[in-house]
Amino acid sequence: MRKTILFVLFIISLFITSCTINDSKQNESLTVKETFEEAKVDRIYEFNEEIISGINEIGFDILNMLYEKDNNANILFSPVSLTSALSMLENGVDGDTKSEILSVMNIENDDNLNETYNHLINYYNQVSNSEFKNKSTIYMANSFWFKNMDLIVKEGYLKTVKSSYDGDIFSVDFKDIKTKNDINKWIEDKTNGLLKDTLKEIDSDVIAYLINTLYFNGTWRNEFDKELTQKADFNLSDGDTVKVDMMHQVERNNYYEDENVQMVSLNYSDVSMKVILPKTSINQFLKNDNNELLKTIDKSNEYKLVNLYFPKFKYDSNNDLKDILKVLGMTSAFEFDTAEFDSMMETTNDTRVKVSKVFQNTTIEVDEEGTEAAAVTVIEMVEESCPDKPNEPILMNCNKPFVFIIKDNKSNSNLFVGIVQNPAK
Repeated sequence: MRKTILFVLFIISLFITSCTINDSKQNESLTVKETFEEAKVDRIYEFNEEIISGINEIGFDILNMLYEKDNNANILFSPVSLTSALSMLENGVDGDTKSEILSVMNIENDDNLNETYNHLINYYNQVSNSEFKNKSTIYMANSFWFKNMDLIVKEGYLKTVKSSYDGDIFSVDFKDIKTKNDINKWIEDKTNGLLKDTLKEIDSDVIAYLINTLYFNGTWRNEFDKELTQKADFNLSDGDTVKVDMMHQVERNNYYEDENVQMVSLNYSDVSMKVILPKTSINQFLKNDNNELLKTIDKSNEYKLVNLYFPKFKYDSNNDLKDILKVLGMTSAFEFDTAEFDSMMETTNDTRVKVSKVFQNTTIEVDEEGTEAAAVTVIEMVEESCPDKPNEPILMNCNKPFVFIIKDNKSNSNLFVGIVQNPAK
């Protein structure tokens, strides 16, 4: 299996209804090669801590809300995917619409927003282009496709998409079937062929798509031995059990424990999966304010010998985010009377634009070699007229629901967060 995490981020689909418009510090025992690899990137890129913190906070805020909607489902959500979408959208909005998006992203202003995402794009791509044999591949790409008639897109907005987000700009005819094929081919190429035929059709009223892709490929630094994988019971939240393929390893890993959780960090190159196993239940864990706990876990740098049992899992998660974003405070963007998109496009006096849908579909597979995952985030816009013994392994048996975070270690940004309720589902 190819060890891959990717997301494709559909950001904007605009419709016309009637009127046309004019582990930043690793353990000292790391090899020289690994230390050099990290230092090489550190010398070039800086990441705004407030914005990165906002990415991570919105990830757990929405993870909690998705769990409240369905507390029996496996959940997967990409904070980087959603905030990348919102940051590009934010460049085209004004007034309360802008301030609400910034508030949802947990930042006060957009002074460093474009710079931070530009640094993330360049950093991810540099990691991918490094010469190291065991490198992780992280590749981000953006594009803006807009109708070549009846639409005036602001030059400043196009400049921002191109310069800050390295976006490809395409003026196209959406009525031509070739356009749909071209967009799908662009997505397929940017995701190493993993996402094909993303657009099934283009509605006759579509006037623009803003698209972001993120591709990740990596293997565990310490792969699980396939011969040690055995069938084992996994305890569900409702008291039932299911048989799963349980992987096993005894390795020295970054480990944290308190009265509420066990946490182990499983590393790829420059990226890690932090597995958080509550000692009570997922429900009880999520009821707590975990922001400080997560910060403590991020700063943890204690390596211990861990006797780890970890299930293989594969599942999909489809998340409607519109109502969640409204609860978090992003409301004006969803109403014709209050949405302000003057910085993105020009419309006629009697034409109004709003965001109509925000959703994210994801998939993930974890096995002995690594991880494969994908996320698609869509923002659609429409308009209307008008303490342990040091030498003994610590047992961590993930045989009940657990939380995981897939984190880029250098930028400290959470690529994915999830809850595994049933690995066999």
